Amino acid sequence: MAIFSSLEARKAVERALPETISFLQDLVRVSSLLGNEEPAQALVEQRLRDVGFDVRSLVPDEAELVENPDSGIPLLSYEGRRCLVGTQGSGSGRSLLLNGHVDVVSEEPADRWTKPPYGAAIEDGRLYGRGACDMKGGIAAMLLAVEAALSAGDLPGPLVYQSVIEEECGGNGALAACLAGPLAEGIVIGEPTNGSMDLVAPGVIWARITLEGSSRHASHADEGSNPIETAFAVTTALHELEASLNEKQEPEFAGVERPYLLNVGSLHAGDWPSMTPGRAELDVRLGFPIRMDPGEAQSLLAAAVGRADSGAKVEFRGFRARGYAFEADTPLVRLLAACHEDVRGSALVAEPVRATTDLRFFQPGQAVCYGPTGEGLHGVDEWVDLESIAEVATVLALLIRRWGA
Repeated sequence: MAIFSSLEARKAVERALPETISFLQDLVRVSSLLGNEEPAQALVEQRLRDVGFDVRSLVPDEAELVENPDSGIPLLSYEGRRCLVGTQGSGSGRSLLLNGHVDVVSEEPADRWTKPPYGAAIEDGRLYGRGACDMKGGIAAMLLAVEAALSAGDLPGPLVYQSVIEEECGGNGALAACLAGPLAEGIVIGEPTNGSMDLVAPGVIWARITLEGSSRHASHADEGSNPIETAFAVTTALHELEASLNEKQEPEFAGVERPYLLNVGSLHAGDWPSMTPGRAELDVRLGFPIRMDPGEAQSLLAAAVGRADSGAKVEFRGFRARGYAFEADTPLVRLLAACHEDVRGSALVAEPVRATTDLRFFQPGQAVCYGPTGEGLHGVDEWVDLESIAEVATVLALLIRRWGA
């Protein structure tokens, strides 16, 4: 088999880069929020076919998923919502699986953006838009890598591509794709890693906390509890839990300040200044140690809420994700590091993150997150660096050919 050099890979990437950027702009212009992923999946499906994949659709089976302890707790029906599984290559070499999610989070507050959230504007080498970095830029880079790798001939080993939904709220798309198969000997997810790689992440759970009170005129505000004020007490109790979880950090998070974080994502209560509300709802996210079971984290959260308000209702929904820690000294990671150094001229470093990804569904095994550079994930003016897409694609094109060789 002819040697595929980093120079040849970069030339192949450069030839296909304009079309890839156009594809990425189309993808970013689609608002693929929870429940509205299909227009983005249609674009990815066509791109997969264009680069030689046989593609099948997979609708997650809620009944099957809820019986699986690693599943998220569904927020919506899966009717009309699909994942894609693409396959190509019949060579005898080692198999590789690439994974990317098309779902994005809300662009709110949209009025703070200096570029249209779904405009896919390009300025100074950056492409702006919700999902540009997390992780549509990674999707573009991975599929560009496949196209570049194919420029050197048939692939040496089987290649699988999973295009999934619900990474942002529980991971059931990736879990469904993994349960359906096929899987592979090596896994790469193109999440943004800003020149590093991700092998380690904490566990994550979500909960909705409902606080009840007696609605009444403001002139009687002192005659009972106020659910909004109770929400402050609940938040304080949860921050105390957060602090206790961070008292003893795991070795995988050495040097990371407070790896297990609480986030209060929403608070809904009341509709009139001169009325005490009858109900408040908090949606929260809690990170927890790798070695802790999600069920234990849920129990700790419920107990903390109960200490602040014994009448509070706690509903677990969305994430119930285990933490993960993949080995760095594996053939896949060593080869990825070598390809990275060939292309980018620097050592590839693993940096633990304080958020989860779909990588957890590939435990145990050889798996890594490696993707483009950008900023503004889940925030305002999200962007991805276009040169980093080309560099990541070049690295992954080398990996595809060398891993299977």
